[in-house]
Amino acid sequence: IDVLRAQTMMGRLSAGFIGGLVGNFSVPKKTASGTAYWLTNESTAITESQPTLGQMLLTPKNVGGYTEISHQLLQQSAPDAESMTMEDLSATLAVDIDAKAFNGSGASGQPTGILNTAGIGSVTGTTIAYAGVVEFQTDLASANALTENCAYVATPTVAGLLMQRQRFSSTDTPLWTGSMLQGQVAGFAAYGTTQVPAGTLLFGNFGDVVVAEWGVMELTLNPFANFAAGIVGVRAWATVDIGVRRAGSFSAASSVT
Repeated sequence: IDVLRAQTMMGRLSAGFIGGLVGNFSVPKKTASGTAYWLTNESTAITESQPTLGQMLLTPKNVGGYTEISHQLLQQSAPDAESMTMEDLSATLAVDIDAKAFNGSGASGQPTGILNTAGIGSVTGTTIAYAGVVEFQTDLASANALTENCAYVATPTVAGLLMQRQRFSSTDTPLWTGSMLQGQVAGFAAYGTTQVPAGTLLFGNFGDVVVAEWGVMELTLNPFANFAAGIVGVRAWATVDIGVRRAGSFSAASSVT
């Protein structure tokens, strides 16, 4: 009987996955466009302007898990303890990588997740009401980043709060309609998940998230981890990074009440 795990969300939210990388991965990006000039007459020279260029740089970040299995467990297990441990470690790493896409710190070997990306929008979460929910969309629209593919993501606690909070006074229409697993907020899809930090409500175009992968997740068995004691080691290892193509595509609130 497996443990109950958080569902991974990035694939469901249409984030981009890039595999088969070898070296560092750099994606050129425009940070500002050229300028349009109106001309006094047909002989007026156009003032020169240049787009401003930058890059989204992705570099390998490593995450691993390791478990040792006793000789007796190997003899008595059904199903096979080695396979069970490999499945557990691979699922553990997959869920954690997904969580870091939301909230990776960018320190201690972690990638930088959406919530710690500089320049994303911010909404006050205290006693959030319909005006606050709409402000997320205003943030993105003001940055020309609002698309029909955007979605809200919240913790189950925040989702439950929005499901009970009236959109307008003296009505029975809540801010969050539908189920906690997948509902709708102010015309956009909304998902409840434990993959984001407590008190968080996030809105954005998750197609602007890039999950880069170097190789594939490695599952390795070491039958000689502790030969004298009959201990077998199982290791899972993945090399990934997370990138946000445009910070203006996201807005977040913390400490939502």
